[in-house]
Amino acid sequence: MKAVETFTTDFESTLDLPDDNLNLLRRESFEEFKKHGLPTRKEEYWKYSDPSIISNLELEFVSSGQYEDENYDVILVNGKIVKRFKDCQMGDISEGLRSGNLGEDLFKKKDKPFLNLNNAFAINGCYLILESTSRQTIRILNLITNEGKYQAVHPRCVIIAKRNSESVIFEEFRIMGNGTSFVNSVTDVIIEDGANLEHIIMDDFAENTYHVANVCVKQYKDSNFVSHNFSMGKKFARRDFNVELNQSGANCNLFGLYFVDEENHIDHHTTIDHKEAHCNSKEHYKGILSGKSTGVFNGRIHVHPGAQKTDAIQNNQNLLLSDDAIIHTKPELEIYADDVKCTHGATIGPLDEKGLFYLRSRGLNRKEAQQILMRAYVNEIIENVSDEKIRSELMELILDRLPKGD
Repeated sequence: MKAVETFTTDFESTLDLPDDNLNLLRRESFEEFKKHGLPTRKEEYWKYSDPSIISNLELEFVSSGQYEDENYDVILVNGKIVKRFKDCQMGDISEGLRSGNLGEDLFKKKDKPFLNLNNAFAINGCYLILESTSRQTIRILNLITNEGKYQAVHPRCVIIAKRNSESVIFEEFRIMGNGTSFVNSVTDVIIEDGANLEHIIMDDFAENTYHVANVCVKQYKDSNFVSHNFSMGKKFARRDFNVELNQSGANCNLFGLYFVDEENHIDHHTTIDHKEAHCNSKEHYKGILSGKSTGVFNGRIHVHPGAQKTDAIQNNQNLLLSDDAIIHTKPELEIYADDVKCTHGATIGPLDEKGLFYLRSRGLNRKEAQQILMRAYVNEIIENVSDEKIRSELMELILDRLPKGD
């Protein structure tokens, strides 16, 4: 397996870096990754997505570069900070460990191979602490630059929302260049008592992109988390959301919108763990697929023993614009408490022919009518973004990226 061999060589080259507070933990994570290797479709968790296609790529680890853009408060290039936000306590992973702002638990070996691989290369990354008095919007750019290489990048971002803070984080992933990139990103979010955090994540990838992303959220008493996930499939795209409602009164709302066209692939797995009583979750994901593309949505709600008075709703809707597009949707409920309200649903279908007929009868051609109906379809998700400027930018970008259909 070429990729694992180059991962090993590149990992060994990082072991003598100065100020490496995580050397031992990084070694343990990489050994755990090598023990299991890259997952395949034989594993239930990867049944509809085959990450072993990465195994034959000779991927060079990259962690440097420069970029300037006044529109962003924080910029990471190939996982390394090149612009810092002055109105927020932040730094790279090593700085966070030395100062005590980050705990080593975040970087201990896990039961997921790509989390372990990211831990193994956690030599840069960034952390942000949103203080209790925080009432701000922070824009983060995770930029991957690639001019003709086969490269691997492992971005890491840790966001800590302190007690009673109220913030908006806009995190964008973008690739510049025409090389082949494997991006293995992790975003850790910790939301303390009474804090409110709105997190917007979007990607704008080059064609030859393989992306595996993990967003890991831990919520505590009376905290609120609102997630907006906007993603566009390329060669291979997989994003996992893992949300833990660890104390009573915690609430989360997950909104998602994904597009995939041609022969590209996109996969979303979400898990919401209701660990304590009196927690609420709401999840609404929509997809648009065209060409010979493949989409996957697997949403799981896990209600633990004792998590009474749980209220959880999950909904997944998909538009298929061609006969050859495929969607695998699998909502799951796993409930071990008896006083709960949990519902889930999924729909798959084409655009409404009656709506198309009405618009065409008013003088629009089929393409124009499709675009109007799809705009209404995506707006139901986009309108939940609270920041008016970001909401407007997202609408403009998404309308430009909408699949064209047949």
